[in-house]
Parts: sequence; C-alpha cells; structure tokens
Amino acid sequence: MPPKAKEMEVDEEDGNVEVAPKDLDDKSLRAFMSFFKTLSTDSHIIRFFDRKGYYSVHGPAANLIARQFYRTTAVVRGTDSGLPYVNVNRAMFETILRELLLGGTAHVVELYEAAGTGWKLARSATPGKLSSFDDELYRSAEMSEVPLVAAITATAAEGQVTVGVAYVDSSSCRLGATEMLLDEQLSGLEAVLVQLGAREAVVNKDALTLLDAGQRSRLSGLFDSVGLMVTERPASLFTAKHLEADLAKVIKGGAVEQHGDVLERRTACSALAAVLSYSEVMAESGGGGGRYVLSLYNSGCYMRLDATAQRALNVLPTRTDANATFSLYGLLNRCRTAMGKRRLKTWLKQPLVDLAAIKERHDAVEALVADAEMRQRLRDQQFRGLPDVERLTRKLQSRRISLQELHQLYRASARLPLIEEALRCHEGAHAADLVDRYAEPLAQHHDSEHLQRFEELLEAALDLDRLPEEYLISPTYDPRLGSLAEAKQEVEEEIADLAQSAADDLGLTLDKTIKLEWHRAANTRTRCLRITQKEEKNVRGKLQSKYVVIETRKDGTKFTNRGLRDAAERLNAAAGQYLVLQGELVEQVVSVAHTFVEVWEAVAALLAELDVLLAFAEAAVVAPVPYVRPEMLGPDEGILELRECRHPNVEVQDGVSFIANDCVMQRGESWFQIITGPNMGGKSTYIRQVGVSVLLAQVGCFVPCASARISVRDSIFCRVGAGDSQMRGVSTFMAEMLETAAILRGATSHSLVIIDELGRGTSTYDGFGLAWAISEHLAGPEVGAPTLFATHFHELTELTAEVGVKNMQAAAVIDPTTHKLTMLYSIREGACDQSFGVHVAESAGFPPQVISMANERLKQLEEGQAGGPAAKRARTDSGAAGRGGQQQQQGEVEEAQAAKDVEELQSFLGRFASLPLDGMSAGEAVAAVDHLLTGLPPRLMAAAN
Repeated sequence: MPPKAKEMEVDEEDGNVEVAPKDLDDKSLRAFMSFFKTLSTDSHIIRFFDRKGYYSVHGPAANLIARQFYRTTAVVRGTDSGLPYVNVNRAMFETILRELLLGGTAHVVELYEAAGTGWKLARSATPGKLSSFDDELYRSAEMSEVPLVAAITATAAEGQVTVGVAYVDSSSCRLGATEMLLDEQLSGLEAVLVQLGAREAVVNKDALTLLDAGQRSRLSGLFDSVGLMVTERPASLFTAKHLEADLAKVIKGGAVEQHGDVLERRTACSALAAVLSYSEVMAESGGGGGRYVLSLYNSGCYMRLDATAQRALNVLPTRTDANATFSLYGLLNRCRTAMGKRRLKTWLKQPLVDLAAIKERHDAVEALVADAEMRQRLRDQQFRGLPDVERLTRKLQSRRISLQELHQLYRASARLPLIEEALRCHEGAHAADLVDRYAEPLAQHHDSEHLQRFEELLEAALDLDRLPEEYLISPTYDPRLGSLAEAKQEVEEEIADLAQSAADDLGLTLDKTIKLEWHRAANTRTRCLRITQKEEKNVRGKLQSKYVVIETRKDGTKFTNRGLRDAAERLNAAAGQYLVLQGELVEQVVSVAHTFVEVWEAVAALLAELDVLLAFAEAAVVAPVPYVRPEMLGPDEGILELRECRHPNVEVQDGVSFIANDCVMQRGESWFQIITGPNMGGKSTYIRQVGVSVLLAQVGCFVPCASARISVRDSIFCRVGAGDSQMRGVSTFMAEMLETAAILRGATSHSLVIIDELGRGTSTYDGFGLAWAISEHLAGPEVGAPTLFATHFHELTELTAEVGVKNMQAAAVIDPTTHKLTMLYSIREGACDQSFGVHVAESAGFPPQVISMANERLKQLEEGQAGGPAAKRARTDSGAAGRGGQQQQQGEVEEAQAAKDVEELQSFLGRFASLPLDGMSAGEAVAAVDHLLTGLPPRLMAAAN
C-alpha cells in the first residue's frame, strides 16, 4: 500500500520523484481500503491519488497502468493486501494523462487529494473536457487536438426518428446544432460526427429505446469507428426548458432571438441544452462571458467523408503507421504552430464543396508557391517559434494565465507587423487578395486601439530587466510595490553588511570560505550563513559562543546570529507583503488583458489559417514532382481529368520510383471505369490516388498531377479491403456488404465512388452477381455516380450504361522464355482477360508442385472440363457455330434459358443484398433467405445456395 512515511530524493528541476515507500500501518490501510470500496468500479475511470510529491493508482487500474506504460507488472505492489497499487512520479503522471485523454482512448481521469483523514475529488477530465489538467497536458507537449464535446438525442413522430446533434468547440468559441431524419445506415449522423471530429458525446439513453435492435447495433459500431467516447445520460439533461436563458449568457450580445433557425428545431435544441449543461461553457467566467457564436450546423457545406473513406484514403494518422508520411495529415503537416496543425486536421475532415471558397484557398497557395522569398520569410522567421495563440487565448479567457504566458502573447503580438509586411511585399497576381484577407485584418487588430495597447500594458507591467529568469510585476507599475521593493532592498543591503561583519569576525572571506544562503524549513525560508565542515573546525569555539547553529550536514554548517536573524525576519515580512501585492497586481493585469480576448481569437484564426496555407505551399514545392493547381469545375460539369496522377503518400516512400497514370472520367464516355489486371499490379493504388487528389483539391491544396480538372464532389465513398470485425460479430463478407449498402443509399451523381474487389467474400457466382447488380445500380439513371471499380470479375467488362463505361487494365507482361510475370504499374485502356493469379503465387515462392497443379487445373477450367457456366456457354457458342437447323435452334433456346437464369439470379441477389442482415439474429437471417429461395426455380436453388 502507499506510504505514510517515506524516504525520497527529489529532483526539483523536473519534479520527478523516486519513492521507496513503507507500507501503511494496519489502521491507515483499512481506512483507505474502506474509502476505496465506496468508489464506483467503472473500468473507464482511472483514479490518481496525490501523495504530495508523487501519485498512486489502485485496484485494476494499477495493473492497466503498469502494463501499458511501464511494460511490466513488476512495479505493482500491495497484491498481498488485496488492493494492488502502483506509484507514479510527476513526469510519468503527465505522460499517462496525455495518453489517456489525448490518445483516442475512452477514459475518465480523476485526481483525489487528501482532506483531513479522508480523500476528496479535486479534479476530473474527459477527452472532451480537458481544462482541469491543461498545465499537465501541455507543459511539455503542444495541444494537438481540439477538445470538442457533442450531444446526441432522438425523437420519434409519424414512424420516423429524428436525431439531434449539438456541439461545443471551446477553442474557437463556437456552438452548433442540427437535426436530421435517421436513415437506415446512419449515414447522415456519421457524416456530421466525422466532420466535427468530436472526441466525446453525451447521449440520451432514453432516446436509444426509439431505435430498433439493428439501429442500436449500427450506432454502437459508428461510435467505435469514429473514435467517440460515449457517456449516457437520462432524458432530464436534454430538457430545453431553460435553453434560451442559458444561451443569453454565453452567446455574443445575448441576442437569442436572432437564432430562430436553431430554436425552431426541437430535437436540435434538446441536444444543445444537454451539451451546454454537460460541458464547461456555463462555468467559464460566469457563463462563458458572452463570447460564443451560435449557428445552425450544415453538413452540406463540406464534402461527406465517412469513417470508412477516411481510413481507405489514409486521411489521418493511425497507431500502425510506420512513419508520418503514411497519412495525408503527416504528409502535409509542415505547419510551424500547434494551432496550424489543429486547423489542418479540421480541414482534412471538412473538405469544401463551395467553388468560391476552394478558389480562395488555391489563390493563396498559388501566391505562396510562386513567391519563395515570402514563403520562407514567413515560415522560417515569423511562424517558427510562434506560441500557441489559440490555447493562450483560452487561458486568458478563463483568467488562468500566468505572466510568462502573457509575455508569450506579447511576443506573438510583436510579430504581427512583420507578418503583415511580408504579405504586403508580394507583387503577384493574388497580391490584393492576400492584403484584403490577411494583411489588412492583422493591421486592424494591431492598431493603436487594440494590440498596441496590449503591448503597452505588458511593457508597463512586467519587470523586463528580469526576463526570462523571472516573470514579475515591475516595481514602477504601482507606487506601493515600489515602496516595498525599496524596503526589501534596504534590508537585503543590511543583511549583506551583517554577513560581511560575521565573515570578518570569523576571519573568513565572504562568498569564498563563507557564503550567504537560504535555509528552507517547513513552509518558510530564511537567510543564513554557511561554512564547510573543514572551516567549522577552525572556528568552532567562536561559532558556539556567538552564533546559533541551524543545521549541520555533509555539505557544511548553516548558522546565524541575532542581528542577521532579525534582519531576515524583516526581509521575510517585506517579501510576504510584496508577494501579496504582486498577486493582486497580477490579477489586475490579467483582468485588463482579458478585454483583448476577442481580438486574440480573431488573430489566432488568421494565423492558424495562414500556417496551413504555408504548409500546403511547402508540400507542393518539396514533393518529388511538384504539385499543380487544379482547375475546379461545378458539380454538374461531369469531368474528372487527372493527367500523370500520382499517389502522394506512396511516391515519398524510400526506394519508390512512382509511375504516374492518367485518369480521365467523362460523363457519357468513361464515367464508370472498370479496372482489371493482376494482383499487385497497381489497381488499388490507382483508384485511391484519384480519391486522394480530389480530396486534396477540395481541401484547398495543390494536387500530385501534371494537370487536373476536377468537378467538385459532394462525397467520396470507398469500399476497399474490408476485413472481419470480430468484436461486432461481423464477417469479412458482411463488413463488405455493410459498406456497400452505405454507398448504394448515399451516392449521388455528384459523388465519387471507389470500389476495390467487391464480392470476393462469398462464392464466385454470388460475388459476380452482386458486383454486376451493384455496378448497374451505380451506373444507372438512379445514381449515375462516377465510379472506379477494381475487380477480378472479368465478366464485368461487358457492362454498358448511358453514363459511359470504360474498361481499363493494370498492364503486365509475361516473359515468353522464363514465363515470369512483370508488373508495369501502368493503367491502360482495355480489359484484361486474365488475373495472373498463378504467376503471382509463383513470385511469392509457392512450391513448384503446387504451381504445376494449379496450372493444370486452370487449363482444365479454361477448356470447360470443370462444367462451370462459362464453359457451358463456350460449348453452346461453339456448337451453334458448327451445327445448323435443329441443333442451332436448340442452342438458341439454351442461350435464352441461360440469360433468363442469370436475370433471375441477379434479381434474387439484389433482394438478398437489401436484407438488413446486421440487424437480424442468425435464425431470422436464415428464415429470410429461405423465403427468398422459395421463389427460385429448382434448377437454380443450388446456384443460389
């Protein structure tokens, strides 16, 4: 158990503590265990107990901390007592906090402090509410995530369920709410949660009863896929009775009546009331200080990217990434500031769909790419080392900011004219736009009525001569402080004279053989003298008769006399008064600085945006082949043309010589493209690089192409590489079908659909039937979405549609002498008539006898000896060509019957695909399939089964 008495060595520089504890006595042990048993056993809660110098964690959480952070359970103690624990020093405490609260885990952290003979909860935090541990979280690390909290509720009327979502973004002081009809696949809700990037959501547990079992299952899976920590609360938290009064306290101007677009949406208001109550908004400076902006959230302002598409396109980093450039965020993250990095992450989750807004970003990036001098001047001189203005502004708003942090804002303010000057020096085509959007607003924020006054305040208040060693109020700032400073100085001079007198009396040299030092005892410290043990022996007699020994240690003896002690007491008294007044004046300075919060919020937004645009420009010019500006077209233009397109993440990997490929998708000609070819031939990379290029273009970045014309897409849907989800009891094929169902329900003619190897999780015939039916649906008049479909079903190359179907292939050649397969990684027109699977297996090192057997079986299948439908069709065709009369007529009948069979099978598979299997039990699913089978002719039962 944790110690009552302890022997420890303290490193005062970093606060690390190495503890060698003694066990608690039986009484203390029983008392602590009794208290600990009163706490809940929720495994998501990690409790730390402050032991004044280190922390302890108890129970099952101790084992979790030991395994995850110490990589061993050897650090766990107290197992004999029945309550295991682990001690954590201060540095490790901060590391654990960052991982638990910022690392994507669903944990609540609680910190308990001693209160008399018991313990009390002092601080707590969740991934969406971090302010209690701001200092610990960001002391040695930048703020990489925006803590955004959401609330979700639902109502039912006329057989339809409406879901309401509201959120709080405390970093940018934004409140938002929206509501939508809940679709079967929860696609609308998923789009909102992905775009917001919320880390935590409070959910109305009573509203969950409005959903059927399938929807509840999908909702749970959705929360997991977007990395959302969910806290269920009763319906009482979602009551909007006092919403308008609460909003009047937190929104700017308090003009609630101006937000009728939100208030008229009842379900959205319920969610908004809950998020206000659950978050820390109402507690911030008396209810938020009227600084929040409320808006109706419109997910249609951004491209829709669900969690599957984000993963398929590697938008954000994952724990399995071998290096940063495996994700788009890591590749583009050349930001110089923490606020720029956060803004980049937000932009990647919210690609634009408005042409004017996209053009505005492209204009800025083009100017920064063209003007290398301006770009480097901003990146290397002005933005390098720029403090996190967003985070500092949050601390200023809550009045929890230190003088040192105020000085960081002062330094940032001093750079604004330099940033403005660099922007005004640009003489390119977009010079006026840069001035209007960035230089002029920065000048207004830094004029004599705004941040120049802030600088004057800090220059007057701070003792600049003592920076950066100490951050103190200047004695000249307040006459009272000046008087106390003079009094302190006089006493310090008196103490110096007394020290010199003592040195003369003992025959020692001040600052050499005798030194004036501080002695710390309990919560006080006082001035004293110290000599080494060697010198003490020489003056021991006089020391004992005329002086008072305070302490004797290996490093020497500390002592004083009556005059020095009296002067030291007067110095402590003056210092105490000075500190009290200093604290009052710091509060006064913070209070005045607080009036500049809105200005700093606007400045932070401008700087963050500029930082991201600078990162985009830098990424464009340092790429192996420079990126180009895409020509953006309206969504109805029906063109997506990428010349010499490359995958940005692949081309930067070591040892890669990337082969660029064209992608031209034109409505009516090549709007639906079927890509065939061998495994490892580059099909997957090709279709993904198209999706990545479209995403980058709509984020505002240049694209890895020689030239690009892109019709704006409202969404990107991806179905690539589905695998088992054992935790949810979902097989590979079911996961594949669920992802495809979301595409079928959500894709429009303005979407981009990317499908890789659909239908391979089931039998060949079922898979082909599904792939054909899905392709016809996507290419048909109901959807007409531009689609890239990579497949090994070569029969799909016979597909036709009004939108225009084009066959493409990943080129490969076989050496006629060695029979070795060579991938060319070039995407060419035309269909590939074989998959080269055996050749790929041979390249992978399969035993020769296996390859030989595979080739023999493949030859039998191709000759029709396996009796498959393709072989039968081939025999029918060849027979019809060689026979006449009755035999030809018989062949035509067989062909007609085969076509009818295919049509009936496709109809069956279409009905099968529409079954909500994820919401059914195994028995219900079997019964539903049996019912479908009863409608099939007997000869087709085997094929369907």
